[in-house]
Amino acid sequence: MSRLSPDRRLSPRKEAILRALIEEYIRAGERDAAPEPISSKQLSEQLTQLYGPGYSPATVRNEMAMLEEEGLIYQPHVSAGRAPTDLGYRYFVEWLMSESQLSLEEQRLINHQFFQVQRRLDEWVRLTASVLAQALESAAVVTSPRSAQGCLKHFEILALYETVALIVLVLEDGTVRQERIVLDEPRNQDELSHLAGRLNARFQHATAQTINALAEETLPAQTADERQVIESLARMLTQADIFSPDAFYHDGLVRMLQSGEFSHADPERIRNVVEVLERNRYLPAIASQALSREGVQVIIGAENEADPLKDMSVIVSRYGAEGQLGGLVGVVGPTRMQYGRAIAIVRYLTQLLNDLLSETYGA
Repeated sequence: MSRLSPDRRLSPRKEAILRALIEEYIRAGERDAAPEPISSKQLSEQLTQLYGPGYSPATVRNEMAMLEEEGLIYQPHVSAGRAPTDLGYRYFVEWLMSESQLSLEEQRLINHQFFQVQRRLDEWVRLTASVLAQALESAAVVTSPRSAQGCLKHFEILALYETVALIVLVLEDGTVRQERIVLDEPRNQDELSHLAGRLNARFQHATAQTINALAEETLPAQTADERQVIESLARMLTQADIFSPDAFYHDGLVRMLQSGEFSHADPERIRNVVEVLERNRYLPAIASQALSREGVQVIIGAENEADPLKDMSVIVSRYGAEGQLGGLVGVVGPTRMQYGRAIAIVRYLTQLLNDLLSETYGA
């Protein structure tokens, strides 16, 4: 069976049939709990009304057979109509989709909601997740803005027991991290504070990479306890570069699971989706990809790394200036989603957060 290469376009008639099939399949998913695949007769009637003659049921059937060979649609069972594959959705998003625009009324409502929270940073991300979830009836996830790289502001070493200490690290974006270390020999608080003061002066504003590089220069002169502290600092800063679960806000999961798409779903599928979304296991996997690219990213079905999301789609965008304070705005829903509207809303909220960061931090 052949597969369409990403750079090869279909004929105009095939594109018209594929677009009509996907748009009707998405609409059917919004109307019915278990929508049926789309038949050639149904498409023929719609396309004839739109474009006139040239889309008889026989013609549409032949073109659908070729679209199936290309891997863009499939027939769930004998005598059924066709439904889009992940590749079909990808082609639709790349070439055929009409991106919708938010109405002026929607824009005014969103802007008014953000005006009410003023400069309360934690409320921005919660409100963004809420707006996304309500507008798309999908699960929305937003990360708090943070530095592109974890940079050390200062740290303290607190004596817990004779040979156990707690390192409390504060990053320049305000994030606080803690880690226990086991010392090579008993140390009192004065000794630990002196060590922290000396290393703070040396490593201020440093990233994990910088700390490791500077530590290499004095490796022979370091005590065992000093090496322990340096390794702990580098480790915590490295972890700070990865979005941890407590940096995420999400909304709309229950609303999404109550939609028709999940009304007849396998309970195991629902449990897996809930687990991966509640624990925020999927966005950390794509964070580096999304943060390194401009614009809205669309990840469809099997393109997702997380197995429970193999029949879901993720629309995600980075907000904030590259290399500065920023985060991610994302929405997760069934592959049968309104891609044009989802992309438009994610893009609008991304720009809104960009403006808020610029006004507040000058970033």
